[in-house]
Amino acid sequence: MALSQAQLDAEVYDNCLEAELHVDPTPSAQGPAAELLNHIACVVSDVARRARGETQLDISARLDDWGYALLMADLLNGGACEVELTRISESVGTALTRVHKRVEELCTQHLRAVLERDAPQAAFLSRGLTVQAEWLLVPQLSGDPSRPDILIRRAQAGRLFGSLVSVLREPAITQIIDRGEPLTPALAGHLGLTEAELRAFRGARDMRASIEQWDDFAVAARRLKTYSVPRHQWPGAGQPERPAVWQKSPWLGSPRTHLIRPDYLEEKEAGVQDAILALKDDILRPLVTNRRPAAVSRDTVIAQFVNELDFPPSRRGSMDYRAFLLGLHQAIVGTRKPKAFQEAAALWHRRAASLSALRHEHTAERPGWPALCAPWRSCDGRYDVVALTSASDLVIEGNEMQHCVGGYYDVCRRGDTQILSVRRDGRRAATVEVALEGPIEAPALKVGQFKAIRNTRPADDLHDVLRDFLRDVRSQAHAMNDVTLARYRRRMHKRGDYAWRSDALPLDHAREAYPLYRPLLPRPAPSSFDLWCVESGLVDTIDRAFAALLGKPSASRR
Repeated sequence: MALSQAQLDAEVYDNCLEAELHVDPTPSAQGPAAELLNHIACVVSDVARRARGETQLDISARLDDWGYALLMADLLNGGACEVELTRISESVGTALTRVHKRVEELCTQHLRAVLERDAPQAAFLSRGLTVQAEWLLVPQLSGDPSRPDILIRRAQAGRLFGSLVSVLREPAITQIIDRGEPLTPALAGHLGLTEAELRAFRGARDMRASIEQWDDFAVAARRLKTYSVPRHQWPGAGQPERPAVWQKSPWLGSPRTHLIRPDYLEEKEAGVQDAILALKDDILRPLVTNRRPAAVSRDTVIAQFVNELDFPPSRRGSMDYRAFLLGLHQAIVGTRKPKAFQEAAALWHRRAASLSALRHEHTAERPGWPALCAPWRSCDGRYDVVALTSASDLVIEGNEMQHCVGGYYDVCRRGDTQILSVRRDGRRAATVEVALEGPIEAPALKVGQFKAIRNTRPADDLHDVLRDFLRDVRSQAHAMNDVTLARYRRRMHKRGDYAWRSDALPLDHAREAYPLYRPLLPRPAPSSFDLWCVESGLVDTIDRAFAALLGKPSASRR
């Protein structure tokens, strides 16, 4: 109560971060008041000594330690006036609020005074230090005669390479800075850069951003080296003092895949990433699983590589890892520039539905669905109508007819739609969508899309064939699979789809999916999946990665 009425101030001394409290009137040097003032001094001092983890002001807990709550309970049990005790509690609460407010003011004043004196580039901070600002203030040397020189050296290092402040804060680099030794060769060596490459990060970010933002450009420096990107392709052509260019750089982002350079994701990021992640599941994982050495089935590092196509974090700075990513880039991208690859990804997206269908088909425990009926043939024997009953059937139909019938997989899988292939003289001529409407036991057939090659209108003779087919099926002259269809549809409507397996897809799936990925790959992509794996260098790349992870000499098993 008395402290809330006293005048409370703080002072900071030269080269020190600790606050000196002044209280008027001055309390006794012993007892609860002195203990509380020491606690407040620690709270105020810590705002200029620590980032985030500063000491919290907690006067209420100290009152409880001193027996305040027990005293109030004893008074109440002893018959004291409840109204008077309530007034006392309210007065204590008001005093606590006043003290808390004054301590917050002292914290703000003390932080401002310290920053303006020791780190004016961070004086904009008002709610506490960041870890970068704490590093600039050298709190562990508070009061030490060497601290003023070290303050200057750290400020200079921050102005030059604030874009790499997380590296500046690493103990080995900090020691070099504090001793006044040459920074450039040490920093370049630590990051695995040449001194010319390091210059690209000089002045790449203004000091305020380096102080207040939690991340920096160290991740970009490592990525650029990992992907072996020539310096002239770096942001700002690798020249210093280009903060505006770096601010927009894709190398600073957090892509969902490491299998392609971040600058290839720039304009159409989601689309390209979707294409690469699908390529990983459909093509790369089956191949890597197939190439996995048989004798290391329980090796956790190898298991992670097979699942994620990535090295352990401790190995990502190695030349082996760089060779692995470079090999993937060559196989997937080739010599194309980002814009050309993004256009290829857009073309791939037109076939994404078919790939999704194939992927589901090969992970479902019970793939496919029942046919509407057995194959139907016209009286003259020239025309056939065949029900398509799997994702593979849809993909083949879509490839040969050059349309996107693979997008009907989900409704076919549920049993609500049938896709029929109309054939003339043994050749595919048209594709028809037939919806099953009404009761499950006796569905009505409703024709939807009916398209010839490249989604054109079917010829008149094909319309006649479709009418004849529907007439025969509806009249039972050509029997429907009523019982099987009804059982399947009831099960799907009640229980949903069957469980999927999480294992890598089989190599046969990769072979089947490969034609749908050819527009994404460097031209001319071989027509054969197995030939592409060898000619692109992908087999060698994967085998070398396994050898590196196992610590063995590389020997490709073609």
